[in-house]
Amino acid sequence: MAKDTTPKRPKRKNGEGTFSKNGNGFDYRYPYKDALGNSHYGYAYGKTKEICLAKAEKRKAEALGIYSDEDVNENMLTSQWANNWFENYVVGQVKVTTISDDRSILDKHIIPGIGHRPLNTLTAHYLTLFYKECSKKSNGRGGTLDPKTVKNIRAVVNRMLECACDIGILKENPNLRAKYPKCTKKETQILCPEDYDKLVKYCIEQGTQWDMLIVFFLCVGTRLGEALGLQWSKVNFDKHTIRISQQLQAVPDNDKNAKYKYKKEIIDSTKSKTSNRTIAMSEPVEKILRRVRSLQAEKKLKLKEKYHRDLDLVFPREDGYFTCDTTFRAFVNKRLEEAGIAHHKIHSFRHSCATSLFEDKVDIKKVSAWLGHSCIGITLDTYTHVLPHHLEEVAQVQNNRFKRIFSSNEKDIPDEMLPQKDDWGA
Repeated sequence: MAKDTTPKRPKRKNGEGTFSKNGNGFDYRYPYKDALGNSHYGYAYGKTKEICLAKAEKRKAEALGIYSDEDVNENMLTSQWANNWFENYVVGQVKVTTISDDRSILDKHIIPGIGHRPLNTLTAHYLTLFYKECSKKSNGRGGTLDPKTVKNIRAVVNRMLECACDIGILKENPNLRAKYPKCTKKETQILCPEDYDKLVKYCIEQGTQWDMLIVFFLCVGTRLGEALGLQWSKVNFDKHTIRISQQLQAVPDNDKNAKYKYKKEIIDSTKSKTSNRTIAMSEPVEKILRRVRSLQAEKKLKLKEKYHRDLDLVFPREDGYFTCDTTFRAFVNKRLEEAGIAHHKIHSFRHSCATSLFEDKVDIKKVSAWLGHSCIGITLDTYTHVLPHHLEEVAQVQNNRFKRIFSSNEKDIPDEMLPQKDDWGA
């Protein structure tokens, strides 16, 4: 048999990539690594193999955060830098919740709004107009974006451009001089004492697991994510304590075949360091939790292996899986309507809990620690509507002091020298 003398194709070098014919040009599939050392594949098209290779080398450099002066000065779009900043300076550098929030803001607002502009053409005036347009966008609920949302958009833009300045891509950050809609302080929404009592009684009568969750919010004042991420391992019935140190959050799902873009996940952190706290379990709260555990025991017997025991959640849906916050909000709205109470956001239950503590004259430092605020200033700023009641006590103390002073001198205290009730915002 004659020996095959056809010249063999030379073996590709490691990391070289492959070409395939595509019409009048070529497709080039090449491997590359990002700044964190993670492996990826990229694709480039060109009329010649040399063009494909040049494009691939440029994109490999961009993945490592390396740009030529020409790219920086003329060609780099804001969207290119936004994605590069996110992959190399956000992912792996901040909390998972921040990563999720940043990606959402980039995709929904920043890239569609200013992504088409060359990065070096962004000005304070242009960004001011961008924030003005953001404030007019629909929030999907019949209104426009809240000023706080626009403020969050501006914060991401600022971090993104500040990073570009730090590594020499930009000379200055135009966002520092841009104007944006200021946030107006909204009145804190709370349940009045009558509605508070009515809702607690109604939910206890209904007795379902989610009814107990509503009462838990009113008694303990946790954030929504903290309650939905609470596990039985954090509840100590012997010591009568509850450890708040994690939360349920929606995080990006990296599985390309996943049905949804985000997935539920328990994050081993809360809003701030001081939000990680251990709180005492009152007798009513203990009864609530024991009731929930009893209901779950019945569900476990009924559903058997279909119940998600591994999640160990205190307030899951009926099969033990993560509670969907949207579904739970609808449940709360239904209960409020049934109980004859006006609409309230779930977070108002937290405010109602704090307000009830203030009205019972609990020290503000203790309330701040109970709520997990990062500083007492947040507590003071949020609950100024309650503090006048405490100021009345101060007025009475001063009133008594003046009376003692004047009585020791056997003189009547002039009325105009007494603290007046109106002076204390009552």
